[in-house]
Amino acid sequence: MSLQAAFPRVCSVGCRFLTTAAAVDSRTAEWESAKPYEEIPGPKPIPVLGNKHLFIFGKYNFSNMTEAHRKINNEYGDIVKFTGLEPRRDFVMVYNADDIETAFRNEGIWPERPSLKCVNYYRETARKDFFQGVGGILNDQGEPWHKSRTLVNPVMMQPKTAKQYSNGINQVSEEFIARIPSWRDAKNEMPEEFKNELHKWALESIALIALDTRLGCLGPNMKPDSVPQKMILAIHQLFTDIHILEMKSMMWYFIPTPTFKRFIKNSDLLMEISYNYIKEGMERCKNKKPGEEASSVLEKFLERDPDPKRAIIMALDMLSAGVDTTSHALTNVLLHLSENKDKQTLLFNELKQFMPKVDTPLTHESLEEMKYLKACVKESMRIRPVAPGNARTTRSELVLSGYRIPKNVDVVFPHGLLSTMEKHYPEPQKFIPERWIRGGEQAHKAHPFVTLPFGHGARKCVGMRFASMEIEMLLAKMVRRFEWDYKYGPMRYETTLIDAPIDPLRFTVLDR
Repeated sequence: MSLQAAFPRVCSVGCRFLTTAAAVDSRTAEWESAKPYEEIPGPKPIPVLGNKHLFIFGKYNFSNMTEAHRKINNEYGDIVKFTGLEPRRDFVMVYNADDIETAFRNEGIWPERPSLKCVNYYRETARKDFFQGVGGILNDQGEPWHKSRTLVNPVMMQPKTAKQYSNGINQVSEEFIARIPSWRDAKNEMPEEFKNELHKWALESIALIALDTRLGCLGPNMKPDSVPQKMILAIHQLFTDIHILEMKSMMWYFIPTPTFKRFIKNSDLLMEISYNYIKEGMERCKNKKPGEEASSVLEKFLERDPDPKRAIIMALDMLSAGVDTTSHALTNVLLHLSENKDKQTLLFNELKQFMPKVDTPLTHESLEEMKYLKACVKESMRIRPVAPGNARTTRSELVLSGYRIPKNVDVVFPHGLLSTMEKHYPEPQKFIPERWIRGGEQAHKAHPFVTLPFGHGARKCVGMRFASMEIEMLLAKMVRRFEWDYKYGPMRYETTLIDAPIDPLRFTVLDR
């Protein structure tokens, strides 16, 4: 190689070295000038109890996580430290979007987030014979997580994968829509059981995707003691108990409390039911003809991974995590559209363009074209995200809000609060889907790390494409066929593992 040809390469390498060195120097200078970790504002621990009493006795009411965050933010500012939580680690709450971005940008190649200690105990200790060291992508950390996620991403995260299930999800949605008229009472209102019917729709949908099977949740004669209904009830109770064990009660670390015993019992029930369905799905896989395309997510995993245990646990997590989350998200959009009839009318007008008849089948392609439909879902998730926050465990030393954050600190991001702050969105409590219509008059460009309903980065929710498709497809059919109203005032919510509506969903439903 000539000197002339080599010189640009030398310059390039040298420039990169200088740029990297400058970045390191800048980061070192930032760290040196930052305030010590010990000076971060926050409640002072008291003897013996530390700060555990704030959770045990409910000063901040963690049954409403967003309001708890609002109170903490008002009391201490944009960064707050909680210590004295042994045997748990310290955690830091940040209420500044730039800090959230910094934390995400420095999460490393193997991001770590605080795991659920009770779930870890169940999988690593109580039922270690079944899980055999595989925690699943929700709870695993480090290299085991990375290995599982590398296998999961091509199956779960590619748009073409969700597209393969659109016809089946369309059929499930049609069956649900067909039953709505029979549920109405003399006032055209939905019954108290409507919330449970939405849970059944969500379970039927995720079982179709995960296992390529129909559980029969949408039949008119499903008994209260049926296996799918037991599964739904177990999931509800688990979400409640996990929240108590992780946020409110620490005694289970030392003795098996009643809540902990109930958690183990329902975990066993859910695992047993799910595993029976999974075994049936694996048997169908074995009986497929050579060359026949994989039809379930479980089967796709088994094709890629020589260890069937990871595929089994992924399918188990899909069945348990894909019910309450999806049904609550759909409920929230319906409530927002009921409160904002002008927006419901705009959505209906868009739907008529793509669904000239009420029974026009929906496809993955037609859903992609419905910009206002997607905007309604996004705006609802901004105002009322199902998961009120996210978190990461620091993998390196960071500076947040001018304070030093060491390694191995759990940093909490309260997106549910930030998304409803005036400084991020004008009229933040108003349902304005037009914020999300690119190029529109009301389009708004907020800080990209404020509203993240499915998380961010390598640990983004693996089920986001399936959940979005399920919600959009059923919502489109609901609004195309019926007008929705809710006359009972603002919905009340309670934080379990997620934010859940607690009042009956007595929607008034009228034919269009």
